[in-house]
Amino acid sequence: MASNQLQKIIKAKIWKFFGGIKPKEMKDTSESRIEDLGLPSIICLPIDRHLGKEGEILVNVGDHVKKGQPLTKASGRLVPVHASTSGTINAISKEVLPHPSGYTGLCITIKPDGNDECVDLDPMPDWELKSNKELLDRIHNYGVEGLGGAQFQTDFKIKSALDDSQTGCNVLIINGAECEPVITCDDRIMQEQASDIALGIQILKKILNPKITVVAIEDNKPQAISAMKTACEGIAEIRVIPTKYPSGAARNLIKIITGIEIPYSVHTSECGIVVNNVGTVLSVKEAVVDGMPVISRVVTVAGDSMKKTGNVRVRLGSSVRFVLSSYNLSPEFHQRVILGGPMMGFTLPTIDVPITKSANCILAPTTAEIPLLKQPQNCIRCGRCARVCPSRLVPYQMYNQSKAKNHAACLKAGITDCTLCGACAYVCPSFIPLTSQFRYEQAVEKHIRDAERRNLVAKQRMKLKEERLEAEAKERQAKKEAALARIKAQKEAEANMSPEELAAARAKALEEAKAKARERKEAILAQKQQQQKDGSDDASAIKRLKESQDKAIAIARHQGHIEKPAPEVPETSIEQQVANAQLEEKDILPQVLKKNASGRLEELKVILHEAPTVQAHELKLVGLPPDDSRQNPEPKKVIPQVLMSAQEEKKEVNILPEIFRKKTLRSKR
Repeated sequence: MASNQLQKIIKAKIWKFFGGIKPKEMKDTSESRIEDLGLPSIICLPIDRHLGKEGEILVNVGDHVKKGQPLTKASGRLVPVHASTSGTINAISKEVLPHPSGYTGLCITIKPDGNDECVDLDPMPDWELKSNKELLDRIHNYGVEGLGGAQFQTDFKIKSALDDSQTGCNVLIINGAECEPVITCDDRIMQEQASDIALGIQILKKILNPKITVVAIEDNKPQAISAMKTACEGIAEIRVIPTKYPSGAARNLIKIITGIEIPYSVHTSECGIVVNNVGTVLSVKEAVVDGMPVISRVVTVAGDSMKKTGNVRVRLGSSVRFVLSSYNLSPEFHQRVILGGPMMGFTLPTIDVPITKSANCILAPTTAEIPLLKQPQNCIRCGRCARVCPSRLVPYQMYNQSKAKNHAACLKAGITDCTLCGACAYVCPSFIPLTSQFRYEQAVEKHIRDAERRNLVAKQRMKLKEERLEAEAKERQAKKEAALARIKAQKEAEANMSPEELAAARAKALEEAKAKARERKEAILAQKQQQQKDGSDDASAIKRLKESQDKAIAIARHQGHIEKPAPEVPETSIEQQVANAQLEEKDILPQVLKKNASGRLEELKVILHEAPTVQAHELKLVGLPPDDSRQNPEPKKVIPQVLMSAQEEKKEVNILPEIFRKKTLRSKR
C-alpha cells in the first residue's frame, strides 16, 4: 500500500462507495440488554457445510457428551463442531437445515440432561508469549468462524493475509457497522462487552502486526461508539461512518475506510486488508483467553408478531421454534418467519431448523410491517436497480438471462459478483423478485462448477487408467520377449549338449522348480497360521456388527419407524449366529466336495430302494363324472319369431299423460 494512501487513512478520511440505499432502520431493540436463553429440549448441530465435506464424526449414538466437547474432527479448512451443552447423543441423521430450499443435511442430535456440565477448560493467560502458529491452531480447533453472516474460517483468513499478501497485513478493520435494518446484536455486544472486544483486537494485532487498526461503526449507534472509544484507547482507532446500506459488506467497508476497491476475483486478505466482525473478535478472545469454544451466539428477535422482542444469547443447535415460543409469538394468517434481516434474510420453510453461527436475527413481521410480495410485472427498464447496485452490476440483464436459463451469459454478466444485498429488489417499481432469482442462479452455477470439476476428475482418472494399461501391456510384452529369448537360448544350449549333460541340466531345473513350489507353499501356510494365531478378526467383526445394529435401531427409533423399543439382543446371539453360519457351511455340497476331494472313503455303503408298484385296477374318480357337453356346448339357433316378439314387447317409456298432451286455451285477462 502506498504511503500517501496510508497517511489519508490515518487522517480519518472517509470515502463513498457506489450505489446503496437508505431504508428504514427499525432498530427498536438497541436498548434491550442481552438475555441468556435457557436450555432447549433438543439440540441439533449440523455438520454439513458449504465449504467442502463434513468432518469425521467422533461420537456414536448413546454416548454422553459435555459442553464444549468436540463432536467432529475437522479436515482441511473446516473447523470442528462442539457440543453446546451436556447430554446424550440421540441420533446422527439427516435433518432440515436453515435454507430457503429446505434441503436436509447430516446433523448430530443431543438430548440435554439439564446439568450443563462443561469439559475442563484450557485457558491461555500467557497468550502474548505464544507463537502465531499456536494461536492460529487454538482459533481453528475451537471453532471460530465469521459470525457476521458469511461464516468464513477466521484462521484461514488470517493465514491468507500472512502468506498470500506480498506486504503482509496493512489494515485490520473491525466491522461494527451493522448496516442492515432491525438487527442490533452487534450493537449490544459493543455496548456490554467492549473490553472483551478490545482484548480480542489485541490478539489479532499480535498475530497480524498491521500498520493500522480501525473499528468502523455507523453514526446511528452513539452508545456503542462511546463504549468502544473508552475500551479501545491506544489499541485501535474508531471510525464513525455514515449510515447507508450495505456499508457493512467487506468490500464496501474497505472502500469507505481506505478508498480501495478490491476486485471480486481475489480475497480481501490477499490484498493485505483483513475485515473481522465484532462478534468474531469476541469469539477469538473467548477461545484464546477463556478456553471456551464457540457454542453460542447473540441473536436479535424482532417483529410485530412477537409479544416480546430483544437480544438473546442462544445455544447453537437450538431450534427457531424454541426461540419463538420463548418470546411468545402471536402468529397471524400467512405468518412469515425470516431468518436474518429484512434485506438479506429469507423466509424459512419450517421453524424446526437449528440456529447456526451465521444466524444473527429472527424476524416475525406482520403484513402491516412488511407487506406480502406483490404480483411481479414486466420490467420497464428504468435502471434503478443498476444505480443502487454496490457491485456495479446490471441486475435486470442478469435476471433476463437467468430466467431464460442462459447460464453462460448470466455468468458473463457477473452473477458470481452479486452479494445478494437485496438493494435492487427494494427499489424495483415492478416488484420483480431479483434477489431470490439471483440466489437460485448462484446455486445453479455452483452445481455446474461441481459437474465440471467431476468431469475433469473423471477425465484425469481415465487418462491415468489408459497410461496404466499401456504400461502393463508393455511390461507383459517385455516379459514375453524375455521368456522367448530365454527359451531360444536354452534350446541353443541344449543342442550343443551331450545326452548326459542334457539329463543333468533338466534334473537340476526340476529340483529348482520344486524348491520354489515348496517355498511358496510354506509362505501360504505361515500366513494362515498367523491369521489363526491373531484370532482378533472374529471379535472385531462381531463388535462392528453389534455397533451397526445398535446405531440402526437408534436411528429408526428417532425417525419414528420403530414405535416400541426393540427387544434387547442377548450377548451370545451374534456369536451363536457366527457359529451356526460356520456349521451350515459344512452342509453345502460344493464346499464339502472341495474340502474332501483329495480324501478317499474306506468303505462303500450301498442302500437299495424298492421300486414303486403300479396298481393294475382302474382308479375311481372323485366328484362328478366328466361332461363333454359342458366343455363344447351346441350353438343355440336364433328363431326369427323370438326377435319379432322381443320387438313387440317394447314399451314407450317417455310418453306424456293424456291430459298434458291436450292443448289448453289461455284464459282471457
